Amino acid sequence: MNATTQSMPSRGASEAEQMTPAQQRKIVLAAVIGNLLEFFDFTVYSYFALTIGKQFFPSGDPVTSSLLAFAVFAVGFVMRPLGGIVLGRYADRAGRKPALTLTILLMAIGSASIGLAPTYAQIGLAAPLLIVVARLVQGFAQGGKFGAATATLLEMGGTASRGFRASWQLASQGAAALLGSGLAASLGFLLSDDTMHSWGWRIPFLMGTLIAPVGIYLRRHIREEPPAQKAVATRDDPKRGLYVRNWFLTIFSIMGMSVSTYVMMYYMPTYCIQYLHLPLKMSMLAGVASSVISLVMCPIYGAMSDRMGRRKPLTIIGRVALIVLLYPAFWVMTHFPSLPVVLAALIVLMLCYTMGSAPAYALMPENFPKHLRAGYMSSAYAIAVSAFGGTAQLVAGWLIRATGNKMAPAWYMIGCVLISLIAVSMFEETGGKALD
Repeated sequence: MNATTQSMPSRGASEAEQMTPAQQRKIVLAAVIGNLLEFFDFTVYSYFALTIGKQFFPSGDPVTSSLLAFAVFAVGFVMRPLGGIVLGRYADRAGRKPALTLTILLMAIGSASIGLAPTYAQIGLAAPLLIVVARLVQGFAQGGKFGAATATLLEMGGTASRGFRASWQLASQGAAALLGSGLAASLGFLLSDDTMHSWGWRIPFLMGTLIAPVGIYLRRHIREEPPAQKAVATRDDPKRGLYVRNWFLTIFSIMGMSVSTYVMMYYMPTYCIQYLHLPLKMSMLAGVASSVISLVMCPIYGAMSDRMGRRKPLTIIGRVALIVLLYPAFWVMTHFPSLPVVLAALIVLMLCYTMGSAPAYALMPENFPKHLRAGYMSSAYAIAVSAFGGTAQLVAGWLIRATGNKMAPAWYMIGCVLISLIAVSMFEETGGKALD
């Protein structure tokens, strides 16, 4: 990754700067919708992991079958670092528009492949191999999408609302989880168990192909300065060491957020079914509750960070509160396993999580210059999510099985969030400051 800038001749204000506020809002909305559908494509797998495990990884032990399904979920993260490096750099050099369009189309292909894949009973070992390939394609696309989408949200508009706009990166993930969990819960109530296991689980993946038209819209309507007018990177920037330092801090900061996201929003329905012994239809509501809090509170905390600052007090207070409350919340859920108790505990945890995470989605990219922002953010995010987020469900399930303790996920989350708290506290405060 290169640093420093050398200005190129400019014919005046860039196209992005000439856009009207209404045009900028349309681009931000399109980026949010594209981000939502991409995360829906990638994460809906979690809500049907038990069914997919039975269809593609048959085993006499249902826990083993589900662990194999989660392992394939983790496989999708193997390609994220490569996608982050390749597509993130592509976004910095060629522009946000072509990078966003490419990632969206790749996600649609991967989702359609899973939705149409024959089962193990139909074609044998080729069935799980098809799922693995589709997850690899999705992982590559997701790796590059984060930096391009975050940079677009941050840069399309004025300084006063950067935190609010960037928070939609996380809010759209909540919306995707809400769409996925809500659809899963609806299908669970509308379809019989036999129908769900037979073909009902395919519906969300086929719906995920609707992301393709968003890519076409982005291709036609995003206007930005041509690559020739962008800053050109060189290797002698005195701040290069600072950028590398911030890159490592971004990895560790995202680590705690990622583990929390995948445990509380995606693993919790499985946790409720397997270890709290709650009904399938009711357990899906745990994912719905977590997603609603994320969708509603992230923009609120993002807007608050525009007035109060990114790092202090919101990000630090939110993460400290999450660390303090994780153990009591899991203790209550395991000792009083009922839907009202689980929902109340998750709501409290998600309020802390979103406070500590939403402002960070502006803080982290603001600590990089524009000509390097997408590349650094994509690669850091991809590495953090691949190493910790993609394995969170697998690690949580393995820890419970290895220790026999249903509280094990809480201890794992506490350790990860503590490290991320230290990392985020070392960023320079950027709220209200001009970028680049």
